[in-house]
Amino acid sequence: VYRIAPSDPHAHLFTVAMTIAAPAPEGQRLALPAWIPGSYMIREFARHVVALGARDARGPLRVDKLDKHTWRVAAAAGPIVVEYTVYAWDLSVRAAHLDATHGFLNPTSVCLRAVGQESRPCTVELEPPPASVARGWKVATTLPEAGAKRGGFGRYRAADYGALADHPVEVG
Repeated sequence: VYRIAPSDPHAHLFTVAMTIAAPAPEGQRLALPAWIPGSYMIREFARHVVALGARDARGPLRVDKLDKHTWRVAAAAGPIVVEYTVYAWDLSVRAAHLDATHGFLNPTSVCLRAVGQESRPCTVELEPPPASVARGWKVATTLPEAGAKRGGFGRYRAADYGALADHPVEVG
């Protein structure tokens, strides 16, 4: 489950909370792709992750960065929540952009994947930006609704991580 919020449009920051119900017992690896569907260049989306932390029911968990785009969260007791911030100031269709007029994200640039769990269904909860910015904002995405009304903030779904990667999101 991904909860994505345009938390600070003026600073170009999306905040993401990713909940993994059944993390790998030895510690969950997370990765941000270095690719995007339809583009065959190596991308460095992970460079825009400006903060990342994880916790389980007992409290904070150790997170180690393994390489440019992979992290490992320590073994946990049950579900884990990974919270991170993404700097979004790329006006292309390949990454993410956020300001006070709109937000755009390609999931490969914002949604970490739980390594080994890519075939599991994904839920995406799209939250509106702060009220001072969000007057009249709507959602445009081809993600199937899972409680959200078409054009509205709320819950969407994807069959798996590969399907999630194929559904960009525009808000504004």
